Amino acid sequence: MSDGSAFADVIVPRHLHRTFTYGIPESLRSRIRVGSLIRVPLGPSTVTGVVVALSAQSPPLYAAPRATPIHVRDILAVMDGSAGAAIPPDVLELTRLVSEYYLAPWGQCLRPILPVMPGAREPTRVRRTLETRQEPSVSVSPAGSVPLPAIVTPSWWPRFQEALAAHRHETFLVEDAPLRRWAILLKAAEAALANRKTVLLISPEIRRVAALAALSSRHWPDRVAQFHSELHPAARASEWRRIQRGEADIVVGTRSAVFAPLQAPGLICVDDEDDPSLKEEQEPHYHAREVAAMRARQHGAVLLLGTAHASIDTWQRIARSPELSAPAPHTAVHLVDLRKSPPRTLLSEPMRAGIRAALDAGTGAILFANRKGFASALHCRDCGASPACARCSVALTLYKRANRMACRYCGASLPIPDTCPTCRSSRVEPVGSGTERLEEELRRLFPEARIGRLDRDTARTPEQAARSRNGIAAGELDILIGTQLLFQDLPVQPAGFVGIPYADTGLHRPDFRSAERTYHTLRDAVGLARADGQVVLQTILPDHHVIASIASGDPARFYEQELAFRHALGYPPFAHLISLCVSGKTEAAVRAAAEQWAAAVKEQGRKRPDQITVLGPIPASVERIRGRHRWQILVKSPDGDSARQSVKATLETIEAGKEHRKLKFDVNVDPMELG
Repeated sequence: MSDGSAFADVIVPRHLHRTFTYGIPESLRSRIRVGSLIRVPLGPSTVTGVVVALSAQSPPLYAAPRATPIHVRDILAVMDGSAGAAIPPDVLELTRLVSEYYLAPWGQCLRPILPVMPGAREPTRVRRTLETRQEPSVSVSPAGSVPLPAIVTPSWWPRFQEALAAHRHETFLVEDAPLRRWAILLKAAEAALANRKTVLLISPEIRRVAALAALSSRHWPDRVAQFHSELHPAARASEWRRIQRGEADIVVGTRSAVFAPLQAPGLICVDDEDDPSLKEEQEPHYHAREVAAMRARQHGAVLLLGTAHASIDTWQRIARSPELSAPAPHTAVHLVDLRKSPPRTLLSEPMRAGIRAALDAGTGAILFANRKGFASALHCRDCGASPACARCSVALTLYKRANRMACRYCGASLPIPDTCPTCRSSRVEPVGSGTERLEEELRRLFPEARIGRLDRDTARTPEQAARSRNGIAAGELDILIGTQLLFQDLPVQPAGFVGIPYADTGLHRPDFRSAERTYHTLRDAVGLARADGQVVLQTILPDHHVIASIASGDPARFYEQELAFRHALGYPPFAHLISLCVSGKTEAAVRAAAEQWAAAVKEQGRKRPDQITVLGPIPASVERIRGRHRWQILVKSPDGDSARQSVKATLETIEAGKEHRKLKFDVNVDPMELG
């Protein structure tokens, strides 16, 4: 309680790098403490805030540099008198640590948890993040009836048990297929519960959260809570209170669950630790795996990471140890060098032969192509132009069946033109291929086959996606074409043949993580094949270390060579990155502000002993999105603290400039992709 304190320092979920001091009315002083949720006036609005400090002393009566009297406004209300309406001290401290590490206003770090608190009424205009966009709705998962395989006890298990009993923070890795991995995670949870500890289990996908929660509930009925953004706000608030009251010993959720108010967490598990969607797209840009590590250190808890293929960072820190679960048997992979095939070959002869063999054997064929639509662009053979989005600096994707072209960023669309919009030539043709084009070609080659397509255009609900995903196993489909939706939810029953027509597409992206991301995607695609099945992979880069590693089934070949490249070029995990982005509607203003910011960061870097490199500013890889121009700066340093301090010292000054009021300044510490 406030113990007679008359003033409270409050943070609010706004992009404001400061706390606000409010007076505590006499009638509320016995109910307010650090962590209390309150309603306060902020300008003309009333917002929810959190008390972070109490004081009996009034603030200075005058604001520098002018002697203007300060009027201290009073707190309007406490959200609820019960302890369940306060943020626990350890969770509040965690949000402060996140704020410091990710250079985000402390109040913004409350966004993952504020909307679940009783009575909180935050604006609904906040953009939905990747976590909530992945599935539009959630239905009951049948995972509770899925039998888990027999457990192969990892060699690190005795050390894990010792760390758990001694309250010693250590990190362990389970690298295996999903069901075998989940069996080990549940065994670890059982060990934690036996030690009177609570368990936090994080997965990037809501559907897998439902599956893991169902599996956990089968073992521990009434002791499991789910926590994710697709829950109704009232249900989410109810789960929050259940967790805080100690009525749930196991919390399963998406990335925001890392802030759940668990009492005495002893085990924190992050499944699919390599998944990019564990990184929040919006401020504060936190990565759930790294925040989970913060929280594990905070409580002396064990951190258990699960994956089918470790991230580069995890491999560098942990996976080089021999203490890993046995990998799944390697399926034979046949490489087709498209440089030796006729131009514009869509499906090579080995690909067609593999599909035919699978159809004859009745084992099913899956083709993976991580690009929806018919073609990536429409190209004029005379002037070279491609129809582009008027608001975003990207070519429009061609959708032949719908007779339209659409922007993958803002969704704007227009009919497919008969002639080039630039030179009026009739010689326009599609370039690149997507799932729609593959479907058309397969229907031409195999007219008797039952063919399904799984992408965002054909599967608009989880139920539709699940039906397509299970079509081969249910005997409803012979061939399934899909994007990364193939890898979501419960694992697809393996097929006799898997084809990857465009294996190296992701390698051409201007991003230092493109090789790692492509490797993970191809590992998932190869995993769709039966152990005695066949995989055909088409590529124009057969000697690239990603392709060679997939073909040989040797993960170390990829990791060691990729780490050597990263070390030579000074990229993570051998350096720390901070991506700075300036955006606005006027290109000249955006460029000028970006140049000013880059110069300020360079000046700060000169004051620090560790080498800080500032690259840019340059236009972002997609220079304009939804009518806003974007310029980017990249800060690199072997020391993360020096890089953060150099950027932090410039933030308030650059944002306070009157000429910058219509611009947005974004800071992304440890970005998952550039541009």
